[in-house]
Amino acid sequence: MKTPSQDKDENNSDLTPEELLRKKNREAAQRYRARDPERHRRRMQEWREANRERARELSRGWRNRKLAEGTPEEVERIRQMERDKTKRNQVKLRDDVFGAYGGYVCACCGETEPKFLSIDHINNDGGKERRSGLYHSSGAAFYLWLRKSAFPPGYQVLCMNCQVGKHRNGGVCPHQCKA
Repeated sequence: MKTPSQDKDENNSDLTPEELLRKKNREAAQRYRARDPERHRRRMQEWREANRERARELSRGWRNRKLAEGTPEEVERIRQMERDKTKRNQVKLRDDVFGAYGGYVCACCGETEPKFLSIDHINNDGGKERRSGLYHSSGAAFYLWLRKSAFPPGYQVLCMNCQVGKHRNGGVCPHQCKA
């Protein structure tokens, strides 16, 4: 019967001294993370904020290696994780923008279905803004520009019916003409 140290030596016998040191360091790091995962998470977050470019570079390198060397299942898993993260970020961005402009409620008719709502340019100058290059397109790029610009005035939440009605009625929603 083998002792644990003999078994350990057998498992590591084919490793070079560098690989053995790397393996021991990985194991020590795992023990450290297991002892206080919250502290580790905070330290890593602080490091990433202080070393933003290096963190991005490492992340891109890891992703590119995994995509190049991974099995089709791993590649699909990574792609799915990326799609999920993008979706979460877009939902949060949309919530932030709509929250800043009064929430998911049409300023004209009171519609509350989020799928019907959009951000309207109060002065009807959205086309001019896009052509001027303030932001590159509509949707997520526009919402991102609004957040980066600290949610400037001049925008409101309207449902698509009021948005189109306002466009076709010379800048005034048909609901407002009836009132």
